Amino acid sequence: MNKKKWGKTAAGLKEKLQFLRLDEDLDDEDDLEVEEEEIAPGRTLQEELKDKLARKKRNLKRLRLVLFGAAVIAVFGFWLYNQLYIFKDYVISRSEAIEAASGTKYISAGKLLYRYNSDGVSCISRSSDTKWSITYNMQAPIADICDTTMAIAEQQGTQIYIINEDGLVGNFETQYPILKVRVSTQGMVAVVQEQDNITWINLYQADGTVVANDKTTVSETGYPMDVDLSPNGQRMAVSYLGMKEGILGSSVVFYDFGTLGQKKENNIISSVEYQDAILPELYFVDNTRAVAVADNGFYVFGGGDEPAQTAEVDFTEEIIGSFHDDSQIGFLFLNEDGDQEYRMELYNYSGRRKKTRKIDATFDNIKIENGQILMYNEKGFDVFSETGRLRFTSAYEKEVEELFYFGSFRTYLVVTKDSFDWIRVK
Repeated sequence: MNKKKWGKTAAGLKEKLQFLRLDEDLDDEDDLEVEEEEIAPGRTLQEELKDKLARKKRNLKRLRLVLFGAAVIAVFGFWLYNQLYIFKDYVISRSEAIEAASGTKYISAGKLLYRYNSDGVSCISRSSDTKWSITYNMQAPIADICDTTMAIAEQQGTQIYIINEDGLVGNFETQYPILKVRVSTQGMVAVVQEQDNITWINLYQADGTVVANDKTTVSETGYPMDVDLSPNGQRMAVSYLGMKEGILGSSVVFYDFGTLGQKKENNIISSVEYQDAILPELYFVDNTRAVAVADNGFYVFGGGDEPAQTAEVDFTEEIIGSFHDDSQIGFLFLNEDGDQEYRMELYNYSGRRKKTRKIDATFDNIKIENGQILMYNEKGFDVFSETGRLRFTSAYEKEVEELFYFGSFRTYLVVTKDSFDWIRVK
């Protein structure tokens, strides 16, 4: 090996072996550099450390505020997107095959469904499991529900069954053919019955015990257009249609079956009359407030011992449809101004109009569930927010019988002739 080449080799080895001098270098104070921070005059090391820790805390707080602000912006952006975006597509997340007889109907009861037809009634969970079933034989079953208590009656027949989420509460038969039935949460039942030219409005307990009965005739009281019970079953309201001095008119009569009503003749605690008005729909909002829907508006009643009218709204246009829940009532009218087919108006029970929307929708059914307005027919559905903003519109791949919204995020239950389909909009 020549000298020149050896020199290059020695230099390379020397460079590679520098790490062996680490200990030696550490002992050399002249070669060791230590970074020190100067302490400001008049301050101690403890004060400097305290200020340094405070600066770090402030920086950390600023970082947290920035991250929190970013999270708030992200959440608000998602909420805004979910509120304003109109969804037009869906995916079937789960489907369960069912077998149901012709004429089967469904009613939601909280997070459950009641399914009834001429052969019986059953309670179905949201996972399509049958909790219980009761058999009967009715030619034309009709039903009414209050919370999770439901009454099924045979129209023009005499059978009545009262059920709740746990099963059968009671059943009995009436003396005369049934026209209408209404139920309270405790299972009290108001039944409109027909006997030739006489109409009876009877109140029963769930076991068939008669609490009260009222005999009505067209010439005296008028014909009962509708009836309803307060949720606690203590009060009943009836809308009558009749003639008075040759003028067509309606009246709303309130009955009380508690201590107050026992002091009154026929348990009547108040009555309000209307000329040139027909009141085909009557319902209680809660135990003290009731609403009568007319052919040209609606009336709200409230008060303590003697219910009186507290709000009135009149319309000059024909009502195409109406829907309601415990906080508001909505109406549809034909829209004569613009391209949209309908005009939706939403009111609270003080009679104040909350919102007006012009909408397009194709529907046979309309209802409001858990803050969403559902409009649908056998071919598809349109879903609106409780303020009337369109949220979801789509045709459906099967023939739709019912549509339900239980409050789950963007999820709906579509009932068809042979399936329960849970769809998620996207």
